[in-house]
Amino acid sequence: MSRVKYLLTLWIVMASVSAFAGPAKVGDFALLDSTGRFHQLSYYGDQQAVVITAQAASALARVDTLKALQSIDDQLDAAEVEFFVLTIGADSLRDDMNAKLNAADATFPILMDPTGIVADDLGLNQGGDSVAINAQTLAQQSHGDLAAVTASLSAGVPLTAAAMLDNAAMATPARPTDVSYVNDIVPMLEKNCVGCHHEGGIGPWPMNSHAMVKGWSPMMREVVMTKRMPPGQIDTHVSSGIKDVAGLTSAEQAKLIAWIDAGAPKDGDLDPLVGQNYAGGQFTLGEPDIVLTVPAQEIPANGVLDYRYVPVQLNLDRDIWIQAMEFVPGDKQVLHHIITYLSSPADKTGDRDDAADRGENIAGFAPGRQPDAFADNSGRLIPKGSNLLLQMHYTTSGRATVDETTIGIFLHDKPPKHVMSGGVAGQRRFMIPPGVKEHKLSGEMLVERDAMLYQMTPHMHYRGRYMSYTAEYPDGTSKLLLSVPKYDFNWQFSYRLEEPEFLPAGTKLIASGAMDNSEQNLGNPDPTKPVFFGLQTMHEMFFGFVTLRYTDDIVETAASDADAGQSDTAGGG
Repeated sequence: MSRVKYLLTLWIVMASVSAFAGPAKVGDFALLDSTGRFHQLSYYGDQQAVVITAQAASALARVDTLKALQSIDDQLDAAEVEFFVLTIGADSLRDDMNAKLNAADATFPILMDPTGIVADDLGLNQGGDSVAINAQTLAQQSHGDLAAVTASLSAGVPLTAAAMLDNAAMATPARPTDVSYVNDIVPMLEKNCVGCHHEGGIGPWPMNSHAMVKGWSPMMREVVMTKRMPPGQIDTHVSSGIKDVAGLTSAEQAKLIAWIDAGAPKDGDLDPLVGQNYAGGQFTLGEPDIVLTVPAQEIPANGVLDYRYVPVQLNLDRDIWIQAMEFVPGDKQVLHHIITYLSSPADKTGDRDDAADRGENIAGFAPGRQPDAFADNSGRLIPKGSNLLLQMHYTTSGRATVDETTIGIFLHDKPPKHVMSGGVAGQRRFMIPPGVKEHKLSGEMLVERDAMLYQMTPHMHYRGRYMSYTAEYPDGTSKLLLSVPKYDFNWQFSYRLEEPEFLPAGTKLIASGAMDNSEQNLGNPDPTKPVFFGLQTMHEMFFGFVTLRYTDDIVETAASDADAGQSDTAGGG
């Protein structure tokens, strides 16, 4: 055992013996590093300790600083200590930082704290301020400059290079003051939260008054700081023009946290959240041409429910062109999401294995998700005799209920100009070893004809960790289209581009991601077993679904292909 590791073990034992002194606990948080990788403090509970040092962006521009920090990272890594550098700054600094890291052959993560809230919470007020945290309890064990903190981990012997750093001053943003509940907080909640958090909604509690919001404000702070809410967040620095991006802006987050920390005060005589009406049952796109009722689903009061695959007969005696599809849940408190697949006329059974192998992902539902409507005078062809297969995910609410969801299908009066299609960049053959934190996977889709890309839908199960989409163009260039740094199986989102992306023939769409089969993945059913591809949630999937249209597709071609039994296939579940 190395000297550092031995003395570190002694430090942890001594810290536990003196626990009666009550070391201050730090709040959990999550940040992206300069490369876009997601880091949550509590995830590193399997490490002996976590050390975070604040460094000014100007200091991180120097090669000698980066090399010194890399030396510290190497020594702490050998002692099972996770080492982070934290800097306060906007995402616009990331590209330059990554170039400097590469030039210095440095690999340690630089956490980007755009609001300065994490730095403030940890007491990292200037460059060089550092903190050591007992990773098992999130208790702060040491605070000071980096040399002193690393010395505390090695019984008074500073780690090599810790004292060599020239700590530049770090500008910290001023915390917002005089934040208004009526003018600042309520509009933010209405935009990002109330769509789920209302009476009868999927959210576990309604944001229907100031008193309710204030009572839950500590929990709100936690889920915002760990990026659990709002769900479906992406890396906006690299993702390509995504419409209706989930998550708070840095300015919104700073205002919300400042308001909560100030005691969540109320201003004004009226409470805008009181009396808001979220009536359910109506279609927001108007009156559908076809209305289908999903067979009633009985939902127990408690327990974890596996996915249900529910066939819905269309009974079509002719081909139809759909321009939109909308779902109205029978009980919004329990219906978590729907993914709709098209099964071929040959499949009369609605068998999920067949649909997963050959079905098209054509529409979906999730709380807060807009109805699927196809843009640019385009539509999806539903051949006569086809059926739908619904993958339905329910959550229990503490009371037994019955859900009867309604589907509205909106048709084109005449064939549209463009044909919308689907595809997938996925991987079906894999084995995820037990206990592995990052098992990388990738899938590829060759775009054989000129196409316009509209939407991307990552799909994995409980062990999904992250996924990104990259277009590799025929001229040798590439573009990162979407990055979901922290995939959450509990939320199935589609990401629509603000403007469709042109994909010339020969473009490769690459879905890249990773699975986490470790104990640190709290949603992992069993980290001791290998995991293979499969349809049930106990198995895994790795699919990067896409919605696109080929520029030369015409209605006659699509219809003749359907008659010949051809279709774009995109397995999923």
